[in-house]
Amino acid sequence: MFQLENIDAVEYRKKTRQATIKIMALFIVIGFITATLAVEWFGAYSNNKLVLNFIGAFIGLMITAMIVKTFFADKAWMKEAIYSWRLKRHLMMITNKIRPIQEAAQHNDSNALKVMRFYHLGLQQMHKLEDNNAALLDIKAEIKELEDKINELGLEANQDHFDPSWIESYHNH
Repeated sequence: MFQLENIDAVEYRKKTRQATIKIMALFIVIGFITATLAVEWFGAYSNNKLVLNFIGAFIGLMITAMIVKTFFADKAWMKEAIYSWRLKRHLMMITNKIRPIQEAAQHNDSNALKVMRFYHLGLQQMHKLEDNNAALLDIKAEIKELEDKINELGLEANQDHFDPSWIESYHNH
């Protein structure tokens, strides 16, 4: 179950920028070390040092990803970055099945309407957090139409949570 959280957009951008800089610094250090070691250890077996550098940097990227996932993901300074990653992941789950969900919503399927409402609220939040208000204009009419339908049917408009099991029954044709 994923729950939308009330996050200040300015604070979000500040904290995600700081987290990104920390992770990039870690990758630069680890990437340089692994690239240098790859050339040092395997340079005698290859004429192409550039390929060894890329392989070493890729290994550094994998090590950095493992460190971030294992040691940093639960830290307070990563909270906003992890939240946005989870929100985007859940929005993408819905996006991958959007056609059948939209079709079901057109036929007043309450589950589909609930999913679409969460989708719109999640998109609105993501665009506000990332200061991408222009993208909101593209879906404004669709959001208004869905809100009207939800109100007309007497359903809950504040759909601030999402369970991936809600979309399992929808399949793309």
